[in-house]
Amino acid sequence: MLTPNPYSHPHPHPHPHPYASASACPVAPDSGPRPGLDGAELSCSMTLPASPRSAGIARQAVRAALRAYALDPLEPTAVQAASELLGSAWRMDPYGELYLSVRYRDDALRVIVYDGHPGHAHPRLAALCEARRRSTLRVFSALVRDHGGDWGLGPSREPGGGTRTWATLPHRAHQPDRPPNG
Repeated sequence: MLTPNPYSHPHPHPHPHPYASASACPVAPDSGPRPGLDGAELSCSMTLPASPRSAGIARQAVRAALRAYALDPLEPTAVQAASELLGSAWRMDPYGELYLSVRYRDDALRVIVYDGHPGHAHPRLAALCEARRRSTLRVFSALVRDHGGDWGLGPSREPGGGTRTWATLPHRAHQPDRPPNG
Protein backbone atom coordinates (compact mmCIF):
# COMPACT_ATOMS: atom_id res chain seq x y z
CA MET A 1 0.00 0.00 0.00
CA LEU A 2 1.32 3.44 -0.97
CA THR A 3 1.23 6.20 1.58
CA PRO A 4 0.47 9.76 0.40
CA ASN A 5 3.47 12.01 -0.06
CA PRO A 6 3.31 14.66 2.73
CA TYR A 7 5.36 17.06 0.56
CA SER A 8 3.11 16.98 -2.48
CA HIS A 9 0.97 19.95 -3.44
CA PRO A 10 -2.65 19.54 -2.27
CA HIS A 11 -4.02 20.38 -5.72
CA PRO A 12 -3.13 18.45 -8.86
CA HIS A 13 -0.73 20.30 -11.14
CA PRO A 14 -2.60 21.86 -14.11
CA HIS A 15 0.09 20.69 -16.54
CA PRO A 16 0.83 17.00 -16.04
CA HIS A 17 4.42 16.11 -16.71
CA PRO A 18 5.90 12.63 -17.05
CA TYR A 19 8.26 13.28 -14.14
CA ALA A 20 5.71 14.98 -11.88
CA SER A 21 5.28 11.93 -9.67
CA ALA A 22 9.03 11.75 -9.06
CA SER A 23 9.30 15.31 -7.78
CA ALA A 24 7.68 17.29 -5.00
CA CYS A 25 8.57 20.51 -6.84
CA PRO A 26 6.23 22.02 -9.42
CA VAL A 27 7.22 21.35 -13.02
CA ALA A 28 6.75 23.92 -15.78
CA PRO A 29 4.90 22.86 -18.91
CA ASP A 30 7.06 21.68 -21.79
CA SER A 31 5.90 24.31 -24.28
CA GLY A 32 3.21 26.75 -25.21
CA PRO A 33 2.12 29.99 -23.61
CA ARG A 34 1.78 30.17 -19.88
CA PRO A 35 -1.83 30.58 -18.77
CA GLY A 36 -2.50 33.96 -17.20
CA LEU A 37 0.72 35.55 -18.45
CA ASP A 38 0.15 39.27 -18.57
CA GLY A 39 2.03 42.49 -17.94
CA ALA A 40 1.08 42.52 -14.27
CA GLU A 41 3.84 39.96 -13.68
CA LEU A 42 6.62 41.84 -15.47
CA SER A 43 9.58 42.58 -13.25
CA CYS A 44 12.96 42.46 -14.97
CA SER A 45 16.34 43.87 -14.00
CA MET A 46 19.95 43.60 -15.04
CA THR A 47 23.35 45.03 -14.25
CA LEU A 48 25.35 46.23 -17.22
CA PRO A 49 28.87 47.56 -17.61
CA ALA A 50 29.20 51.28 -18.21
CA SER A 51 29.78 50.94 -21.94
CA PRO A 52 28.31 52.33 -25.16
CA ARG A 53 27.18 48.75 -25.95
CA SER A 54 24.98 48.55 -22.85
CA ALA A 55 22.19 50.63 -24.39
CA GLY A 56 21.90 48.13 -27.26
CA ILE A 57 21.81 45.19 -24.86
CA ALA A 58 19.12 46.94 -22.84
CA ARG A 59 17.04 47.67 -25.96
CA GLN A 60 17.03 43.97 -26.86
CA ALA A 61 16.19 42.88 -23.31
CA VAL A 62 13.36 45.41 -22.86
CA ARG A 63 11.91 44.55 -26.28
CA ALA A 64 11.96 40.82 -25.47
CA ALA A 65 10.40 41.31 -22.02
CA LEU A 66 7.58 43.50 -23.32
CA ARG A 67 6.77 41.05 -26.10
CA ALA A 68 6.83 38.10 -23.70
CA TYR A 69 4.34 39.84 -21.42
CA ALA A 70 2.05 41.10 -24.22
CA LEU A 71 2.94 44.74 -23.60
CA ASP A 72 3.75 45.41 -27.26
CA PRO A 73 2.05 48.86 -27.35
CA LEU A 74 4.67 50.14 -24.88
CA GLU A 75 7.60 48.74 -26.85
CA PRO A 76 8.71 51.69 -29.03
CA THR A 77 8.61 54.23 -26.20
CA ALA A 78 10.00 51.92 -23.50
CA VAL A 79 12.88 50.66 -25.65
CA GLN A 80 13.88 54.22 -26.55
CA ALA A 81 13.47 55.37 -22.93
CA ALA A 82 15.73 52.60 -21.61
CA SER A 83 18.31 53.42 -24.26
CA GLU A 84 18.27 57.15 -23.49
CA LEU A 85 18.50 56.57 -19.73
CA LEU A 86 21.43 54.19 -20.09
CA GLY A 87 23.20 56.51 -22.53
CA SER A 88 22.89 59.39 -20.07
CA ALA A 89 24.01 57.24 -17.14
CA TRP A 90 27.04 56.06 -19.11
CA ARG A 91 28.01 59.69 -19.86
CA MET A 92 27.77 60.54 -16.16
CA ASP A 93 29.54 57.40 -14.86
CA PRO A 94 31.66 55.95 -17.71
CA TYR A 95 33.69 53.56 -15.55
CA GLY A 96 31.19 51.88 -13.23
CA GLU A 97 28.19 49.62 -13.56
CA LEU A 98 24.67 50.55 -14.60
CA TYR A 99 21.54 48.90 -13.28
CA LEU A 100 18.31 48.73 -15.30
CA SER A 101 14.93 47.82 -13.83
CA VAL A 102 11.68 47.42 -15.80
CA ARG A 103 8.43 46.77 -13.90
CA TYR A 104 4.79 46.86 -14.87
CA ARG A 105 2.11 47.61 -12.30
CA ASP A 106 -0.94 49.81 -11.91
CA ASP A 107 -1.33 49.94 -15.72
CA ALA A 108 2.05 51.63 -16.19
CA LEU A 109 5.58 50.59 -17.03
CA ARG A 110 8.35 51.94 -14.84
CA VAL A 111 11.86 52.07 -16.32
CA ILE A 112 14.60 52.90 -13.80
CA VAL A 113 18.36 53.25 -14.28
CA TYR A 114 20.84 53.53 -11.44
CA ASP A 115 24.41 54.69 -11.92
CA GLY A 116 27.26 55.25 -9.50
CA HIS A 117 27.64 59.01 -10.08
CA PRO A 118 27.53 60.44 -6.56
CA GLY A 119 25.65 63.52 -5.47
CA HIS A 120 27.67 66.65 -4.84
CA ALA A 121 27.80 68.41 -1.47
CA HIS A 122 28.44 71.87 -2.96
CA PRO A 123 25.11 73.35 -4.15
CA ARG A 124 26.54 74.99 -7.30
CA LEU A 125 28.33 71.83 -8.37
CA ALA A 126 25.17 69.79 -7.68
CA ALA A 127 23.09 72.22 -9.80
CA LEU A 128 25.60 72.12 -12.67
CA CYS A 129 25.73 68.34 -12.57
CA GLU A 130 21.94 68.04 -12.60
CA ALA A 131 21.71 70.52 -15.49
CA ARG A 132 24.28 68.48 -17.43
CA ARG A 133 22.33 65.27 -16.83
CA ARG A 134 19.03 66.89 -17.79
CA SER A 135 20.62 68.19 -21.00
CA THR A 136 21.56 64.63 -21.95
CA LEU A 137 17.91 63.66 -21.44
CA ARG A 138 16.18 66.23 -23.69
CA VAL A 139 15.04 63.63 -26.24
CA PHE A 140 14.03 61.28 -23.43
CA SER A 141 12.02 64.03 -21.72
CA ALA A 142 10.08 64.80 -24.91
CA LEU A 143 9.51 61.09 -25.56
CA VAL A 144 8.05 60.49 -22.09
CA ARG A 145 5.93 63.65 -22.24
CA ASP A 146 4.52 62.69 -25.66
CA HIS A 147 3.57 59.30 -24.24
CA GLY A 148 1.70 60.94 -21.35
CA GLY A 149 4.25 59.74 -18.80
CA ASP A 150 6.37 61.25 -16.10
CA TRP A 151 10.07 61.12 -15.25
CA GLY A 152 12.55 62.29 -12.68
CA LEU A 153 15.98 61.92 -11.17
CA GLY A 154 17.51 62.03 -7.76
CA PRO A 155 19.82 60.27 -5.36
CA SER A 156 19.75 56.49 -5.46
CA ARG A 157 18.21 54.76 -2.47
CA GLU A 158 20.50 51.79 -3.09
CA PRO A 159 23.54 51.06 -0.91
CA GLY A 160 26.58 52.78 -2.31
CA GLY A 161 24.66 55.85 -3.45
CA GLY A 162 24.71 57.12 -6.98
CA THR A 163 21.87 58.50 -9.06
CA ARG A 164 18.46 57.09 -9.92
CA THR A 165 16.70 58.21 -13.10
CA TRP A 166 13.24 56.89 -13.94
CA ALA A 167 10.25 57.11 -16.25
CA THR A 168 6.68 55.97 -15.80
CA LEU A 169 4.88 55.15 -19.06
CA PRO A 170 1.12 54.57 -18.88
CA HIS A 171 -0.26 51.66 -20.88
CA ARG A 172 -2.29 53.44 -23.54
CA ALA A 173 -4.74 50.55 -23.84
CA HIS A 174 -5.85 51.43 -20.30
CA GLN A 175 -6.04 55.21 -20.76
CA PRO A 176 -9.24 57.12 -21.54
CA ASP A 177 -9.25 58.86 -24.90
CA ARG A 178 -7.35 62.11 -24.72
CA PRO A 179 -7.55 64.96 -27.18
CA PRO A 180 -4.43 65.34 -29.31
CA ASN A 181 -1.88 67.94 -28.25
CA GLY A 182 -2.40 71.04 -30.29
